[in-house]
Order: sequence, then C-alpha cells, then structure tokens
Amino acid sequence: MSTSAIPFETLMEKARAMLPMHALLLCTDAQFLGTTRGVLNQFSVTPKIVARVEEAVGLIRDHEFDTIVVDWREIDNLGDFFSALRRSKLNRECVLVAIVRDLLDLRQAFAAGVHFLIHKPPSTVQIERCLRAAYCATVARRRKQHREAVEILASAATHAQPYAEVIVTNLSEGGAGLRLRAASDDFHGARLSAGEEVDLRFDLPGTAQTVHASARVVWSTPITAGVRFTFLPEADRAGLESWLTTCVERSLADLRRRLQAASA
Repeated sequence: MSTSAIPFETLMEKARAMLPMHALLLCTDAQFLGTTRGVLNQFSVTPKIVARVEEAVGLIRDHEFDTIVVDWREIDNLGDFFSALRRSKLNRECVLVAIVRDLLDLRQAFAAGVHFLIHKPPSTVQIERCLRAAYCATVARRRKQHREAVEILASAATHAQPYAEVIVTNLSEGGAGLRLRAASDDFHGARLSAGEEVDLRFDLPGTAQTVHASARVVWSTPITAGVRFTFLPEADRAGLESWLTTCVERSLADLRRRLQAASA
C-alpha cells in the first residue's frame, strides 16, 4: 500500500502507540536544557519542558512519556510529583532520570526509583551517555511489548508427534504465533492443544541465528496456536532480543517517514 493510500488518522493512531518517543523535563537549568534538546533530537525524542511540579503532575495525568528527567535540587515539592507518578497509569513504566549534585541527592533519587543519574555540572558527553542509556531502556521496554509479523518455516515437536512443520506467523520476546501447514499431514488432523509442551526450531530472518525454544501452548484453534516460551538458551535469547530491537527501531523509523510524508 502506498503512503498516500494510508489514512492520516490511521497513521496518527499508530504514532500515538509507537512514535515519536516523548520526554518530560522537569527542570529550570537553561544550559542543561539547551544541551539536552540537541541530544534528544538525535533520537527523535520530543521533549516537553516544565519548571513547576503542578504543571508536571497535570501532564503525567493526561499524557504518556517514555522518559522523565527531574532536576533534583532545583524543583520544589518533588514528593508530590513522585506520589502522582506512582498513581499514574500512563507513566508507571517510564524511564526516570535525575540531575543530582551530591551523594545525598543520589541516595534520595535512587530511593525514589530513579533509573539513571546525571551529575552537576553536567558535560555534553555525560548527558549523551545517560540519555542514550535511557533511550535504549525505552526501546527494550517497547521490544518486550512488540510482536513482529513473520512467515517462518519451523520444525515443531510434541510428546505425541516427534516432528512436524509449522509456520511461525509472529514473534515476540515471550512467545510466538503458529499456523499448521495446510498442505502437510504431519499432525494427522490433530491440533496443538492448550497446555501442551512443544519444542520449536526456526531461523531468525536476515540472520545466521537459529533459535531452539521450549514452549507451552496457551491457546489453539484447529489450524493455529499461540505459544509462550518456557526456555531459551542464553545465546538464542540474546539473538532474539537483538533481532526484535532491530525490528522495533526499523518500525519506528518507517512510521516516522510515513508520518512526515502524510503530513507534508
């Protein structure tokens, strides 16, 4: 389908779920904000900057942010902000970054659940490293939620059937969708049953990685099934995570291009 054939509303709906990444900066340091804007732009992250807790609380109530940066010493009433953040359904899983000045700030920030720290006075290199780590954490979180559509021929084995060929129709970090091959009688008309254990072997597209997975069927129809991985060798898990991260970043970049084209 061409870009012009895609309804703009559809693109925007996808964009709200995937693009762009959003950051909230609760900060008053002009020098830090100037440097941070440039770093965030490198990752196509849109920053929303506020100087008061009341503004930040209103934003986290109605908007979802991937990363929240808090200037620990310069902002009053941070306790109110973190209390609101813990109640926020939209932002409980966001990546938290604190700008700190000393060991006391550091301890308080970690106690509040902050993931990454930027020390004052911050250098451009320090900001870049910290926000890059926050960005990677955000991509990892999205990867966990991502399900990539595929068409991969795989071998499957159950207790009753030592070998059969199936099609992997989608892949996530936690499991896969399967379709029994219509032209195959490997399962002799039987279906994969919920609760059944199955061993899968398949190649990740575009790589030399072969994944060997133990899984459990969580739902099934006569020709399809969904499985949850119960065991992956460490090398296979790392390969799958790396492949999914690439898929997520490619999806984000592709959707960004289509959004820009649709709004031009």
